[in-house]
Amino acid sequence: MNYEGLKRRGFSPEQIQTVKSMFKLLYRDGLTLEQANSAIHEMTVTNSSAHDVGTLMTSFLSNVSLQRGIVR
Repeated sequence: MNYEGLKRRGFSPEQIQTVKSMFKLLYRDGLTLEQANSAIHEMTVTNSSAHDVGTLMTSFLSNVSLQRGIVR
């Protein structure tokens, strides 16, 4: 992840932490794509600072074909 680039683009420290958490859910925790998407959605609902970034990620993951998935 390019966290320095996120800082340059104006992401707040809370948003960058949210991105780190989403990355961990998707790639490190061994969850299925649906489970990770649900966890990210839950994070978006419970954490107001994660709302914008989380909404963007959940909308992206909702449009991913389950047959093709994402590179993990």
